[in-house]
Amino acid sequence: MNSVVSEKKFIQERLGIPYENLSQSYLRAETQLSNLSTYNFFLQRGQVAAPLVTEKLLELNDQFVITHFRVSLRYIDAAAATFIPTPTEQLTAQQYLFADPTVFTGNAANAKAIYNGNISFIIDRKQFLPAFPTNAFYRVPTAQSTNLTTGGTTAAPVATFTGNTGGVNGYDNGLFGFYVSEPTLIDGRQTLDIALNLGASVTIGTLGADPNLYATLETRGYLVVNSKS
Repeated sequence: MNSVVSEKKFIQERLGIPYENLSQSYLRAETQLSNLSTYNFFLQRGQVAAPLVTEKLLELNDQFVITHFRVSLRYIDAAAATFIPTPTEQLTAQQYLFADPTVFTGNAANAKAIYNGNISFIIDRKQFLPAFPTNAFYRVPTAQSTNLTTGGTTAAPVATFTGNTGGVNGYDNGLFGFYVSEPTLIDGRQTLDIALNLGASVTIGTLGADPNLYATLETRGYLVVNSKS
């Protein structure tokens, strides 16, 4: 049987949500990394005054059933003098499932600390996940593509390679880096406290300066629209 059909039937039986009301969807929240020991993710639209263009937040009257979740990293070197990434820069910034050393250099290399921490999830002041290890989301792809460059030209080639230019990391499937979750119902009105905990302050980025470093929480599952109206 199709896994989506099985999930929807299970959710209907256990949570009492009609099968036809469950629509495949996702939520996504970003938190900018600086020098803290704890970072918070806000999945509800009512908690975020000005969401980033890459965020997909839960509306006040909606519900969402989480079946998978993932924490990833993003690196943006903003072109503007204000160091604030534009919507285009946000949308074109790749999600990394490890602190790729060809990209994350200097203090940004400390972003690898994210994968030695944990994520906690409290719903209506009850602990759902006290401390889930973030190394469950750590992935170094098998294929890491780079392009060798030389000091020569097509007309006058030389045999000496000068280095590597940016390539594309492998991405094995649509759930790459996601970890399965017990079907968990949340809504836009609950008290949700979701935190990324490192255990100690680590300097990763500086607010108001380049590069802009983000941790991204993305959940996959099923959206129920206007269920609380």
